[in-house]
Amino acid sequence: MLIPLAKWTDPASRKRSVLEAIQKRDAAALLEFHAVYLGLHGKKRTKISPRTLIEYEAAILDFLEWVWPEATPAPHFQLNAASDDQVSEWLAALIEHGSHRVPPAERRALEPATAAKLLAGVRSFFKALTWAKVSTPITVVAPSSSTPPEERRPALPRALYKRLLERLNHLVELGNEESLEVRRDRLAVRLLGEAGLRAEELVGLETGHYEAATRQLTVTGKGAKTRTVPLGKTLAAELEDWLVLRTVQAKAGAEAVIINLGGRKRHGTAMTQQSLRRHLEAHYRALDFPERYYGAHMLRHTAGTRIYKATGDLFSTARLLGHRNVNTASIYAKMDLESLHEAVDASEELE
Repeated sequence: MLIPLAKWTDPASRKRSVLEAIQKRDAAALLEFHAVYLGLHGKKRTKISPRTLIEYEAAILDFLEWVWPEATPAPHFQLNAASDDQVSEWLAALIEHGSHRVPPAERRALEPATAAKLLAGVRSFFKALTWAKVSTPITVVAPSSSTPPEERRPALPRALYKRLLERLNHLVELGNEESLEVRRDRLAVRLLGEAGLRAEELVGLETGHYEAATRQLTVTGKGAKTRTVPLGKTLAAELEDWLVLRTVQAKAGAEAVIINLGGRKRHGTAMTQQSLRRHLEAHYRALDFPERYYGAHMLRHTAGTRIYKATGDLFSTARLLGHRNVNTASIYAKMDLESLHEAVDASEELE
């Protein structure tokens, strides 16, 4: 998070600087201003995650591209006088045609859920403009998707999860030069798919966050909230084995549990979420998984359904996965396709 600058924290200077940035079409200055606003007045203050900040900035830049089209000298409308109708017009174009930062020939329509994330960034931006006393808040609400969340973001079925682990086990048993990398990937899969970590929590996990005596991880999640995650015996044993192996590979001072292997500069350094997803998706492709089951977050959903099915307790599920509201965890009951299959099979036996 940026350190607040005098021109943004002094009320008179803030208003003047924002109006000047709008007049000059200075997107960089407006992003800086918005970041300072989030640090001082955002819901998370300085604890806002870097990922959220990046998503907000992408949304604001897309909106500014709409307001200030390169092809015309005049703005689409006056930014500091934007109405709900004008923001709705931007949102409709976004859903129908895709991001305005992409060349027209490459644009693709966006799902309402994706557009909703972009709208959240723009609404935050207008809250900042209101703080500067140059605009008013935007109250536009994103359209809801016709596809329910449990269908948009499904959990990996148990049979496919089993196949994924079997593949990783087989590759480890081959004992070739890639086996260490596969062991890392298998641990990552299990921490996501059984302990229920988010991708950002996994790559942020450090060696000091594990307590062997209690088989517990201390995980820092959304909004810098910390929770304790107990590990099963076999997963804890696999983590402990990996911690020994990674010691030889890690760069001096590197504390990340999940590290890069290979490459002169990156070897032994913390993995990024993007790199983690690439490695996971290589395994999915090798197993010919349907694309709806790609990604890292899908494995967290897998953990949610496993935990809910094992306990039948939404409170325990919410606690283990770090959901503040127990109702959020109810989606894992809907994602439990295994139980639906069992119900369908049982109904056939009644005939």
